[in-house]
Amino acid sequence: MENYFLSKDELVELIRNKVSPIECNMIISAYDMADMAYLDKKTISGEPYFFHTTRVARLLMKELEITEPDLIIAALLHDLYKTSEEISDEIISFNFNPYVAYLVNALKEDFDFIKHNPFLSDDEGRVKIPADDYLIIWLAEHLDNLRFSSFTPEYNPVNYILNITANFLPAAETNQNSKIQYLVAELKKERNRILS
Repeated sequence: MENYFLSKDELVELIRNKVSPIECNMIISAYDMADMAYLDKKTISGEPYFFHTTRVARLLMKELEITEPDLIIAALLHDLYKTSEEISDEIISFNFNPYVAYLVNALKEDFDFIKHNPFLSDDEGRVKIPADDYLIIWLAEHLDNLRFSSFTPEYNPVNYILNITANFLPAAETNQNSKIQYLVAELKKERNRILS
């Protein structure tokens, strides 16, 4: 399958001339960290879990035209805490930055976590509530799960899509961010395909 995963060569091509050389190296480092961290994790069908995380990053870059390194890195590492006890917030913060560590940590929680635990963006205690960033990665992750349900069947697809529709889409549907609206529309297309 052509879009089965994002290779490192394709990643480099997607970010070339869109991020600085330092940011490029950070994104490639996140790709390598994800590859190592997810090495032994497989989907129920036996496929490498790493492929899913690379597809989420590709979705952000190709379909949403996101070039923000923090989001690409967080997409690659979004399930890190489910697979590795050795990689801590401190390691992610040191290798990338505190915001990436915050996002990766927040993605293991529900959406209310963001509202109750804002990110302190600097030493002066300025607060950032990264709801859009969280939703973009979260929705892209679930969109990939539905598009590749034969490869990532963690749940019964019907129950999975009904759960997303009932519990999670309402938080995203009222958001005016065009990238979030695109993801909501694509999730609904996948829902209709699965339920028809």
